[in-house]
Amino acid sequence: MPIRIAFSLFYLFMLSPIYANAASWHHVDKHTVLIEPTKEARYLIPNQAIIQGDKCAALIDSHGDFVALELLVAQIRSKLTVPLCYIVATNLDPKQLSGTALLKSAFPNAVIYTPEDKSSKTNSIGDVIKQELDQKLAGFEQSLLLSQQRISHAPELEQLDWHTKLQQAKQRLSRWHKIPPPTVVPLSTAVSLELGNYSLTITPIEGYKGSALYAHSHNNQALFGGHTTNALPYIAQAQTVNWQKTLHTLKHSQQIKWILPGYGKPYKKEKLHLPIRFLSLLNSKYNSTEIEELRLQYQQNGFAKTQFDAYFEQAEKQKKHTSF
Repeated sequence: MPIRIAFSLFYLFMLSPIYANAASWHHVDKHTVLIEPTKEARYLIPNQAIIQGDKCAALIDSHGDFVALELLVAQIRSKLTVPLCYIVATNLDPKQLSGTALLKSAFPNAVIYTPEDKSSKTNSIGDVIKQELDQKLAGFEQSLLLSQQRISHAPELEQLDWHTKLQQAKQRLSRWHKIPPPTVVPLSTAVSLELGNYSLTITPIEGYKGSALYAHSHNNQALFGGHTTNALPYIAQAQTVNWQKTLHTLKHSQQIKWILPGYGKPYKKEKLHLPIRFLSLLNSKYNSTEIEELRLQYQQNGFAKTQFDAYFEQAEKQKKHTSF
């Protein structure tokens, strides 16, 4: 039925996205859980991690899908045996930051750590989150209004089928409108979080979109790097030289064995040679032979040719105004 097609995006976006229900919790050890979105959402929702000590837990990263985050909140409350004390945002992407507002409303005592925003002298991180929240909720309101109008012209039986779904959407919107922008703590120096016989270090770096953070678990030599450590980098800015330097430093660290990126599966530290080479070419004068060699390396590591080409084309667009 056409009416169902018209509502499909609204249903997925507002009510019950399939990927929200199927996110996988992988227990690395008794302290570490990796939260992986489904295959369908692997480029929509980033990886997350929960690090749990004897007294506290820390959640690494957020995202902008409020329905999925509400499910995550329920799972955290049912599975964690200690309070969620910390929420760490590894980058300043507004959509990911907006999710910290919902998480803070659910866990009001949690401290939110973000990178320090060095690029803006006018808008604070709180302002950025508020703007994103306002835009998000305005979009939801428009979708709800449009859906109500379309439903009013549908057959009566279909109107009854959609009534419950619309009521759920209205309840969610009412709840989300009450969420205030959270107070965050921007980091300019590293901090050590004591979770109770388990420590986690949060370190400012230069990476994805400039200022970024990573979390390092000393116990299992794991690094949670968000988008900065994606094996195939998505370039969203022209300045990438310091990002390359960050990855080079991480690759030569003796305290790191494996990495959880923003997108994709965890990987051994040695695989950092791929994004380092990607950024190295991007930050220099390269030729077609070098690109072909790198493309082949990515294909040998499970990345499709079309995916590599799309990411490198995006990178070139971002760098085209940069002179070498």
